[in-house]
Amino acid sequence: MKNAIFLILTLAASSLSFADHHSLTLEAREAQTEWTITSIDLISTESVITVERDAGEEGRTYVSYHLSYDNNGNGGTYTANARGYVDANTVTSAYAAGVWNRDGILVIMDEIVSHSDGTKTVGRITINPLERTMVMVQYTLD
Repeated sequence: MKNAIFLILTLAASSLSFADHHSLTLEAREAQTEWTITSIDLISTESVITVERDAGEEGRTYVSYHLSYDNNGNGGTYTANARGYVDANTVTSAYAAGVWNRDGILVIMDEIVSHSDGTKTVGRITINPLERTMVMVQYTLD
């Protein structure tokens, strides 16, 4: 799984470097969002971090991040699944993959996300386990 994620990220990066006549436009999907950590499950092979957010009219969203460790345990790769419950009849979803590293007590995560509405985003997440908070910034890929 780690090799597959690395290959995808490498191919994406290399295709951007060869496409010098194209431009990559990043537009903020929304303002920085803040999430509440509801659980952290520490296992010898991975950590699972679960967060939630009430987005008002956009409903309540839950995300589970599965972080695999590299050799030194200070970083690695991860996958995530999200569900957004907008109303009694509407559910959205997203799948993400990326890399993470530790910066002191903070966990910094860079990701590529595929949303159920067809959009793709890239983002950066900062998790503070001490404060039980997560801050996310996402940019829509055009």
